Amino acid sequence: MRNNHYLLLAFFSIVNYITVNAQSQGTLKGTVTDGVTKEAIIGAVIYNVSDKTNGVVTDINGSYQLPLKPGTDTVICTIISMQPDTFIVTLEASASVVHSFIMTSGSQQMETYVVSAGKYERKLEEITVSMEVLKPSLIENKNSSNIKDALEQVPGLNILDGEPQIRGGSGFDFGVGSRVAILIDGMPALAGDGGALEWSFIPLENVEQVEVIKGASSVTYGSSALSGSINVRTAYAKDIPETMVSVSSGYYDEPSVPGTQWWANPLYFRKSIIPKWNVWDANFSSTSFMHAEKMGQLDFVIGGMIKYDYGYIGPPVYNPRLPAAYNDTSVKNDGVGEKTGRLNFNLRYRPKNNAKINYGLNGNIMDSRSNRTLLWQNDSNGIYRAYPRTLTLLKQTMLYVDPFINYNSSNGWVQSFRTRYSYSENSATNQDLTTNKAVPDILTLTNVVYSEYQVIKQVNEGLNLTGGLIMDQTWSYNGLAYPGVLQTNHLQNFAGFLQVDKKLWEIVNLSIGFREESFKMNDTATTFKPVLRAGANIKLAKGTYLRASFGQGYRFPSITEKYIYSNIGGLPIFPNPGLKAETSTNAEIGIKQGFKINNFIGAFDLALFQQEYQNTIEITYGVWEKYIDQFGNSATKAGFKYLNTGNTQIRGIEASLPAEGKITEDIKIGILADYTYIIPQALQPNLVYATDSTYKGMTYTNASTNATNNILKYRFQTIAKIDLQVTYKKYSIGGDWRYYSNMQNIDTVFYELNGVGGYDIEKYRQTHTKGVNVYDARVAMQATKRIKAAFVIDNLLNASYTLRPLKIESPRTFAIRITYRVG
Repeated sequence: MRNNHYLLLAFFSIVNYITVNAQSQGTLKGTVTDGVTKEAIIGAVIYNVSDKTNGVVTDINGSYQLPLKPGTDTVICTIISMQPDTFIVTLEASASVVHSFIMTSGSQQMETYVVSAGKYERKLEEITVSMEVLKPSLIENKNSSNIKDALEQVPGLNILDGEPQIRGGSGFDFGVGSRVAILIDGMPALAGDGGALEWSFIPLENVEQVEVIKGASSVTYGSSALSGSINVRTAYAKDIPETMVSVSSGYYDEPSVPGTQWWANPLYFRKSIIPKWNVWDANFSSTSFMHAEKMGQLDFVIGGMIKYDYGYIGPPVYNPRLPAAYNDTSVKNDGVGEKTGRLNFNLRYRPKNNAKINYGLNGNIMDSRSNRTLLWQNDSNGIYRAYPRTLTLLKQTMLYVDPFINYNSSNGWVQSFRTRYSYSENSATNQDLTTNKAVPDILTLTNVVYSEYQVIKQVNEGLNLTGGLIMDQTWSYNGLAYPGVLQTNHLQNFAGFLQVDKKLWEIVNLSIGFREESFKMNDTATTFKPVLRAGANIKLAKGTYLRASFGQGYRFPSITEKYIYSNIGGLPIFPNPGLKAETSTNAEIGIKQGFKINNFIGAFDLALFQQEYQNTIEITYGVWEKYIDQFGNSATKAGFKYLNTGNTQIRGIEASLPAEGKITEDIKIGILADYTYIIPQALQPNLVYATDSTYKGMTYTNASTNATNNILKYRFQTIAKIDLQVTYKKYSIGGDWRYYSNMQNIDTVFYELNGVGGYDIEKYRQTHTKGVNVYDARVAMQATKRIKAAFVIDNLLNASYTLRPLKIESPRTFAIRITYRVG
């Protein structure tokens, strides 16, 4: 496998060799601008038609210099989303000609441009993998205080109690070890120790678009991209300054289950004709802002958010079925709310005397108080309350700073060096479950240093080379000690990648990529792993694209999965230093058909896919230790542990339809629809993957509540979604529908322990065997050019339902959002 390193060395040697012949004796120079906005265009390609290897890319100021031999040449300027522009130039030896290209939109279909698939911008319909794009308009329409709510509408993606699932590629692992890579501007955003994400940390107010790749993405984004990736692209300052301020306030309605509301609600739709609405008494509220401006050579963006949420899951109350010592009722109703504040900035400097280079610093910091709940109290009057000792009150501090430098050479090389230092501190206010002693002030503390050097070379109009070298260092401290397990851990990750994209005959796009990963945890031996991907996209007819792809994934276990010891929040978790890495393969074939009916345009996409996972990691309950207590009695330590549970497979079909356009001069419609069906199965249902201290052999079969057809735990086999928006002049009305099929299988331990705890999950699941339908609604008005008001109702029918077993979802909510925007 070490021979694969030579491929990376060969890549940089080959790219260095394929450089433009610099013996030209004349120069064509100038700028490229947008004909509508008049802004400079970065990344446009200017090349000589008679020698396509002779090309350059515009720099940060939209400037270019193309060396040409004496004589007459035809030069083309091109960039996706714009019509190509042609210029015929005659040059004499040592002469210079100035010409500025003014580009116009080439959009005749609903075209979307993405970066994530190959780390350079290209048309969505021409990529070789399945990808969905979430635009800021949907985020704003959903009245989201974090991006998680809007992501629920993305085809093939659902969020299960904070954990992203793409096409059923993962189950539920209590917020640890995401199999979906989350990135902000192409750099990892997952926690360095646990491999999870705090969704409020994403700078929602400055999102340009969100790109979701479905299927293994480890070649471009490394470990964690086992079943896909979510890349949040933030916007840069434009020539015209922009300012946005948004204020939102809302209420939780009375639940449909009688006698379960524990929070005060000053909104009474049923009791008065005019609702009593006092914004200062709201159950939840948020304020966000953003300002972006070019200040001379400095591009400046600043944004932030503050949020308060009283919460709809209340603290525990006394449970007579439990021992008195276990009944912790110290947390009061007003102590479970979330209070979050975040501030982010982007700074980019473009030197006047060197247009080829730019550098800067981005940053983000957040402080949050929130809670995590594992179990409800019971399935009736306690369904909106936490089970005793399973409510954890968390304090979180998170930050990152990103120094970077970009260099665009005159011969088409684009190089970047980016780094990220991130810090996170998590502390809890609970007491230790077994000792009843206070938990240490610092529960976990993590430092991460990430560095990436990337080079992109557009060799000619149809050939792009992308490569990079990556270093990722994580230091983590766990405040809870466990015998024989280090409290401080160090994970090292080094990687190199190469991707080649080639366009043939204007209708065929080919892509192949390779990545070599190395991991070293503490003093263990270094693990090397190569991963590959390949794909093709063929334009069969106008607007018709057929694609096929194959990809490998690799996920090294997180520090938390291998070395965590936790005894709070009702979830005893034991370490497993011997945990192995997960791997995956993904194969897919799909077709995209674009259409245009007058001014209404869209694209229908259909995909068949199969994913296979080896050494699947799941959290499993068992009796892991027997010991003699202080009184000489035999005792046990039972709880959860992360284990490799064997090989699994997921097959499925997915159909999606994004479309938008004008029906009349004044009426505009937008729609996003999706249907996903999967068959997630255990391939080794009788494999004994562990034996606990009771000598119980653990298998998929005996750990499942319903092993029919070997269906994996915590999966929805069918998910369907529709989001519809209709706009008439300054008014808009919209809504969405989501359907989740019944979750067939969960961990049998929750049934086994039910008699002791009395939280009644088995009874609840026996009486709730159908799928769940959820409806949301919204209306909005563009009151003035700068002010927009929206009224949003989530869970319109006030359904009482669960997605993750033992946790109820929110009752109906009402919210008002006022947005001021200028620029």
